[in-house]
Order: sequence, then structure tokens, then C-alpha cells
Amino acid sequence: MPPSREVQWHRQRHSQRLEALQACRMIAAVAVVLFHANNFVLPMRLYEGETLWRGFGMGYAGVEFFFVLSGFIIAHIHAADIGRPERAGRFLQKRFLRIYPPYWIVLSALVLIYVALEGIVSPSRLAPAALLRDYLLIPAPQRPLLSVAWTLKHEILFYLLFVLFILRREIGVVVCALWLAGTLSQIPAASETPLFATLFSPYNILFGMGVAVARLHRHLPESLVWPLLTAGGAGFLLVGLSEQFLVAWPLPLRCLAYGLAAAAVIAALARAQTGAPGWCVFLGDASYAIYLIHLPVMNMVAVPLARTGLQEVLPPAVLFVFLVGLSILAGALFHRGVERGLLAALRPRRRATL
Repeated sequence: MPPSREVQWHRQRHSQRLEALQACRMIAAVAVVLFHANNFVLPMRLYEGETLWRGFGMGYAGVEFFFVLSGFIIAHIHAADIGRPERAGRFLQKRFLRIYPPYWIVLSALVLIYVALEGIVSPSRLAPAALLRDYLLIPAPQRPLLSVAWTLKHEILFYLLFVLFILRREIGVVVCALWLAGTLSQIPAASETPLFATLFSPYNILFGMGVAVARLHRHLPESLVWPLLTAGGAGFLLVGLSEQFLVAWPLPLRCLAYGLAAAAVIAALARAQTGAPGWCVFLGDASYAIYLIHLPVMNMVAVPLARTGLQEVLPPAVLFVFLVGLSILAGALFHRGVERGLLAALRPRRRATL
């Protein structure tokens, strides 16, 4: 029997919500690419301290947006799993497969490059113990070989906290209350111990904001959707540009401000009946691949490019656009040619029911 018109309408509306949020994933990923191209690759590899535009420095805030959106998506998709411990294993399996296999492929390629080209990194960074911490995403004193992987440690922590709600809601509430108290206690003087610095980082509050949006966005009056979307987007830009051109924000306050702005945008889009162009949805699907691969790709291209002296005849804008476009293309190809097939092959199969 075909679904009723009401069911079809709800399915279409749910799809449109996800499409709009996938477009946000694309925007956040591209913002991070712009940040690294402008603040690291251009000044460190090609133009000796010169950046293209200071405003691109706020692109790091794509990470803050990702964290809020991740909290929303997990709570939205797995709301029915809370309090059902039999679903905990499948939740962890799906999250493990989503994060680790693509990351391991990119990290392994990077390790092979570092081994082949001696002297790029300290030998201690390639020692078995250090590599094990990198592969397992365990907090460590040094930054990971794949530098963007620091954010994945926060993702893993959030998944482990969320699974407590699946096992037993009351346990999740108690543990998260203690975690929040520990996080607030670290604001005056953050711990230098890697484990505690990750466990009680202000970044983790952003996931909680996303969870709150997942619970509350349905109660948002439709008349407030577009004002909230406008206010959230404007607030995000104001925080970022003020930090780049006026004064640096303390990390806890910055996380709170970005988190509130991102929560407003996500709540509005989740409540609204809006879709997104297909190419935005595709790049949103590819956002994790773009995030993983963009910095190694830009560095691998920029280093030999600098030896040609081409940067002496081309303005920064040309190479900036080239590097950004190339890294996004590489991420999209990695998603389509590797990540998508890998996830399909590893995805847990449901047992057929009689």
C-alpha cells in the first residue's frame, strides 16, 4: 500500500531539513579549508607570512559549528534509542565505522609519506606508542600527525557520553551533570594534562547545545524561523570578524557565543521547510572527507610549487583559489571513490525477519 499524502509530506519535510543541514556541513567544511589555506599554507609555504584576507581567519569556527550540528544530528537520529540498552552496541559500531576507517586511510598515507621523506617530523612522532595514540585518537601531549584529528577526539568523547543515555537515561543525566561541573571548574585555569584538557574542554559544551536544539526545535514558532536564522548567521559573523579585526575572545566565551549562534541557525533550518541544491548536499555528504584530506593535499601541492618560484609571478589570490578548489575536489573524489564504498562495505547488515 503506498504511503498516505500526510506520510509523504512528513517524509519530504524531513528530507528537506536534512538537506539544509547538509548544506551547512558543506559551508563549515569550506570555512575550515579557507582558514588553513589563508593562515597556514599561504604564509608558511608560499608567501613568507603573507595572507590573502584577515577575515578568512574566522574559518576555524567551522569546527564550532560542526560540533553543535553533530550534537543535533546524533540526538535527532537516535532519540528513539535512549533508554534502550540493546541498541548501544549498534550505535557504537556505526559511530566507529563513520569516524575511524576513513581517518585511518588518510593517516596511513600521511605516515608513509613521513617515513619516505625523512626529516619532516621527529622520529619520536613515528614511534609505535605515538602512532598507536594517533590511530586510536587517544589524547596526547603533542598534536596528532594529521593535525585536524584533534577535533575527532572530542567527537569520540561525545559518542561515549551519549551512549550512556542509550544504556540508561538516568546514568547519562548524572554523568553529564558531573562532566558539566568539571568543565565549568576548568574555565579559570585549564588543565595541562591531555586527558583532562580534552575531557573538560569548553568545546564539549557545543555538543550539548546541539542536543538541546534537537529536543526543542519542534516548539519553535514558524514566525520566528527566519528572524532566528538571520540573527544566528549575523551573530556568527560578528563574533568571527570581531575576533579577527578587534580583539581576541577567551576560549570559553568564544565557544558559548559561536555555539548560541550555530544553535539558532540549526534550530531555524530544522524547523523550516527548506531544501538545498543537490551539489550542496553532495559536498555536505563529503564534508568529513574534505575535512580529513584538505590540509595534506594543500601542503603536498604547495611545497613543490614553492620550489618552482611560481608564487613570485602569481598573486596570492590565484594560488589561494587554486589550493582551496583542489583540496575540495580531492575531498569530494575521496568521498565518492573511497569513503562511500568503504562505509557501504562495512555498514552493519540487519538480519532479515520472517
